[in-house]
Amino acid sequence: MHRGLFFLILFAFSLNSIYATTGDDLSGRIIIDGFSDDFMDDERLFIKEPLSESQELDDDSWWGEYNDVKQIDLTWDLTYLYVAIDACCWDNNVIYYLDVYPSYGIQDMLNLNTWMRAFKFYGTNPDFFLATWDTNDNPQFWKMREGSSLQADEVSIEDYSTYNTGNLGRAMEAAIPWEVIYYDSLHTMKDFPNLKMLAVITTGSDNLGGPDVIPNNLGGMPSDGISTSVLDNYLEICVDSTGDGSPDIGISPKERVTFNKTPPFEEIPLNVISVKFPDGKVFASSKGEKLTFQLTLNRISAFNVEIYDVRGEFVGNAELIDPENQDWEWDGKDKNGNEVPFGIYILRVVSDSKEVSRNEAISVIK
Repeated sequence: MHRGLFFLILFAFSLNSIYATTGDDLSGRIIIDGFSDDFMDDERLFIKEPLSESQELDDDSWWGEYNDVKQIDLTWDLTYLYVAIDACCWDNNVIYYLDVYPSYGIQDMLNLNTWMRAFKFYGTNPDFFLATWDTNDNPQFWKMREGSSLQADEVSIEDYSTYNTGNLGRAMEAAIPWEVIYYDSLHTMKDFPNLKMLAVITTGSDNLGGPDVIPNNLGGMPSDGISTSVLDNYLEICVDSTGDGSPDIGISPKERVTFNKTPPFEEIPLNVISVKFPDGKVFASSKGEKLTFQLTLNRISAFNVEIYDVRGEFVGNAELIDPENQDWEWDGKDKNGNEVPFGIYILRVVSDSKEVSRNEAISVIK
């Protein structure tokens, strides 16, 4: 064999061992066994170009590498969306979220009928999620009821996980049928070709959160499992760019990935850019008037607007009227529903993680 031809064949073989494209039938290569080594580099969605170094850092979880989400691997064929979540969890849980339909889905997981966790979503409202816990080899796949943000139903799919306390290099894998994701004539791939996704590690108990998310959260994650996290970053991938209603074949999944904000990056501290009072900062609650104001922030977060008197005593909370536009109002009543005396009061913007504090003086008159 000619020497040049030999090296060309060797180079092509080397490329094939690293790169792969979506195909008609990948069931012979992607085995759902809880190990993601059958996914190729361009199917690992958090790898820098050229495909080598990971965008997901090993030390970005508050609880260390043994409680850390490390990678989302993804590809597809004509029948299935194949996904793997590389992670390690020590007596904890891993959840993968998939958002397809913008009109409904999870908004606040604490209100869900199952797997209640302290996560809120901004930019996504997941319609499906895959979840498991340390040492469990049978993950649960859940589908949100159409039009609901509260009710999810478990769906049987092929999945497997190998998470085991203290063991790295394990994964949760699933083959999700396209007919489960696109389940009737109103929910088709042609009309909803873009998939948004993210994954978290959580504590093992209801009503709590977790210390790590992939992709990285704009404001980071709390150092405990108690505080509520607003998950405001995600990756997005188009599976049907031609609009023919079938998944694109022969493409590299990694080349299709975009992010709300591309990791890695430094945490972005929440900042209240402005507080606008369209009717002024003086009102008479005794006459039925309300104080209305609008906040402008550099990013979304979970926070409250608290009311204090000039002595620093807590009075009550303002009410969020329009979350999308951050419109708030206060009716001039205290936490017990009684009208406050006239005088000066302080609005204090405080995030759930206590990272923000902004004071605005307002007046209640007769």
